[in-house]
Amino acid sequence: MNPESPGSHVSGDRRTGVGARDEHAAFLRSMSQVDWLALLVVALYLLVDNAPLPQPTTALLSMVLFALFATGLRWRHFPLRPPRARIALDVAVTIVFISVMAAQSGGPASPLVNLYLLPVVLAAVTLGPRGTLVVFLAVAVAWVGLMAQHGDLQNAAPVIFARIFGQLGPFALVAYLTQRLAGSIITARRRIAELAERDGLTGLINQRSFKELLQREHDSRVRTRSGGYAVLMVDIDRLKQVNDTWGHEAGNAAIVNVAEAIKRAVRKTDVAARLGGDEFAVFLPDATPQIADVVAQRIRNTVFKSLFQAGGRLQRMTVSVGAGGFPQDGATMDDALAGADTRMYQDKKLRRQPGDPQPQPHRQ
Repeated sequence: MNPESPGSHVSGDRRTGVGARDEHAAFLRSMSQVDWLALLVVALYLLVDNAPLPQPTTALLSMVLFALFATGLRWRHFPLRPPRARIALDVAVTIVFISVMAAQSGGPASPLVNLYLLPVVLAAVTLGPRGTLVVFLAVAVAWVGLMAQHGDLQNAAPVIFARIFGQLGPFALVAYLTQRLAGSIITARRRIAELAERDGLTGLINQRSFKELLQREHDSRVRTRSGGYAVLMVDIDRLKQVNDTWGHEAGNAAIVNVAEAIKRAVRKTDVAARLGGDEFAVFLPDATPQIADVVAQRIRNTVFKSLFQAGGRLQRMTVSVGAGGFPQDGATMDDALAGADTRMYQDKKLRRQPGDPQPQPHRQ
């Protein structure tokens, strides 16, 4: 394994983690509507029921505090920053709020206990199996607490168990089904997103994803003044000759062979991409020009040593590689790409053989 240098890790795992955090952040924004709807349902029920409350001040204060919490949780500077932690806190506070309002309106017999489904469903969608189990147990404890408060635990044990099963059984079923369905949907969405950002032939990220990643990394370094990076442009030599001689299947085999060689040659912290056709690119975080040149030569050597089958025999390919970087080539991402493209063009000219077409610089 090639040694790694210090730097930001931008592998697929990191992109997946970022995607999960984005999903939680988006869901947190949607939960604001759920909280306000729960508050509205409670208020409407109390108005329609028009029954005297044991402690009206407690009920009113609970509603005001829950409204303030629902508003403050979406505050940009809320002390608890991770979206997943905010969701867990929201679920916990919602359970407490429902418990207080149910206690004020009939205890376990109050229609408001059905609102316990909200935190159960929210946990099933966002917090995973363990989180869902914890939330369901918390709801069960809260409901049993309502029974104890209203003296319902004085009944015979079979009656108590029947009520618990009758009330909490459907909650458990909803939690299980929602969690399974949510897991399938999230997995499918992530799979679709992964397919959209990767090249179907090589499995490397595609040009669009590479440009987006490079722009994010560039902007981060400019904003934090945390150093530079390097970019390699890689172009397969004489791929057209392979296609003309042995067909496009052989050409595809050559492309895959080069892609696998690039994967072996770069560091774990580096990100390789296929830009299309015979063009590849590699992002080298926090790499100096010297490190970029070393990785470029390693790619040339690894590709040359890698053989593939075509025309009934083993064949080998070569690649031209150019390195560019920030800040040595300029202040923008495009400057780094242009520098790498120019040096790759120069490298290809040096490798040009009689009969090869005149190489032309790529357009960024």
